[in-house]
Amino acid sequence: MSEQNDKNLSSKSELERKIFAGVHGSPELKKDEKNRHLGEFKERVIKALTFDQVQEQGTYPEINEAIKHPKAKRLIISRKVDLDYARDYIKLAREQGLNFTTVDDPDFVGPIGLVVVSDDAFDNNEIYVQTRKDKLLEKGLSEELIDAKEEYICSDCIKELEEKAPEELSNYKKISFLDKMLGRECISCNN
Repeated sequence: MSEQNDKNLSSKSELERKIFAGVHGSPELKKDEKNRHLGEFKERVIKALTFDQVQEQGTYPEINEAIKHPKAKRLIISRKVDLDYARDYIKLAREQGLNFTTVDDPDFVGPIGLVVVSDDAFDNNEIYVQTRKDKLLEKGLSEELIDAKEEYICSDCIKELEEKAPEELSNYKKISFLDKMLGRECISCNN
């Protein structure tokens, strides 16, 4: 009879687990981790940007590279992000054949506003992108040049970018001869 009681307890325990799962849903693995990465496991995230980074003008080269990565499958953006800020990333994702989605969940926490993810675990220790300003200051660029992003800059400033941060060239416009004739000055150095 002792064996019978053990069987009843174990089947009852199993039944209780099934009822609980039916009422409350299956227990979710690493829920806290997923809530910090827009519903994705951290090991599937190739690169991530904060809300502030997504809202900066221009694009981060690290995200451009992540979107082109062979394991990249989806671009996920929080619904809290104004999609006008993310349109360049969305355009690139579409060009690369990546699925794009926006997500929202009241359980999401933290500063992450955009992730590029794989369907499989991805061995990557550096999923968070350093802020553009910090990265460029480390490379020796002036704050004036960094802040001139998406603006017209002179050939000297373009040359400095080519030498110190060539990946950033697409985020600036070069002053042409005609621009100079019309009185346009470099936003960075006023030349």
